[in-house]
This record gives sequence, structure tokens and C-alpha cells, in this order.
Amino acid sequence: MDLRLKRTIIRIFDKSIKTSVFFRLMVVVSALVGLFFTLFNGSMLFYKTHLTEFITSTSFPETLYFYKENLLFFVTANRMMYLICFLSGLAILYGCHLLFRGYKLGLFFYTLAKVFQFLTPIFFLGYRMFAIGDLMLILLFLVYYYYYAFTHNIEKQHRKYNTIKIEE
Repeated sequence: MDLRLKRTIIRIFDKSIKTSVFFRLMVVVSALVGLFFTLFNGSMLFYKTHLTEFITSTSFPETLYFYKENLLFFVTANRMMYLICFLSGLAILYGCHLLFRGYKLGLFFYTLAKVFQFLTPIFFLGYRMFAIGDLMLILLFLVYYYYYAFTHNIEKQHRKYNTIKIEE
């Protein structure tokens, strides 16, 4: 194996982010949201017909009548969409776990899974599933995580440069 490739692999799997308390709190919030979406999409794989029957029945609350059409539109989606969202939710949870422990690889898992989880409903159901609020929250978390990783990486390189210079 090429030496450059080995260095790249080692650098990716290196614990390169020193996490603070606020950073870990943000990761826990991201993991809880990811857990909710994972459980929801996993349940939609198995209980899709039951939910459709409940929405079309007379026992559906009248106060939610306005949302009935949108719920039916969302529930009638292909099971493949729910499977892809479920798997991307698992990748989000794994990425959050790695981020919590300080691995930069978690940032890549989290980013890729969030992009898949955002684009999958748009691909299967069209732009009716596009929500500006979801996009803003995704961008907020991603910008914060990348900013934190970037600034920490610069501080780490700066400390490394200073220690090398002092040792000379």
C-alpha cells in the first residue's frame, strides 16, 4: 500500500477533534433528532398500512382534518424511501457517536447521511416535501461542526508548529 494512502487513512481515523461540553451537547441533540427520524422511518416500514387505515377512518381527530391530505400523501410513499431514510438515520447516529468521541470521520458520516435524509423525500415525493426550516437547521449544525473542526485543526497545527520551533 502506498505510504500516502496509509497516512491519509490514519489521518481520517485519528481522534482529531477535542470536544468541548457545548460541542458534545450539540452532538447529543443531533443524535436525539436522528434517533427520532430513525425510529419513525423504521416504524413506517412495518406499520404503513395501519397508519393509512387510521388516517382514512372516522376515528381520525377532526382538529387534524387540515393535515389529513398531507399525511396521506406522505404515508403513501414508496417503502424504499423509508428504508433509505432509516439507513441514513442509522448513519447519523453512528456519525454522532464518532463525533462525540472526537473522531473527524463522524463529521463525514453525519454530513453525508444528513444530505441523503434531506434529499430522499424530495426525490420520491417531489418539492412538496421541501422545508426551509429543515434546511436551515441542517446547515446550522453542519456549519457549526465544520467550523469547530476547522478551528480546532488550526489550533492543533499551530501548537505543533510552536512546539517544533521551541525544540529547535
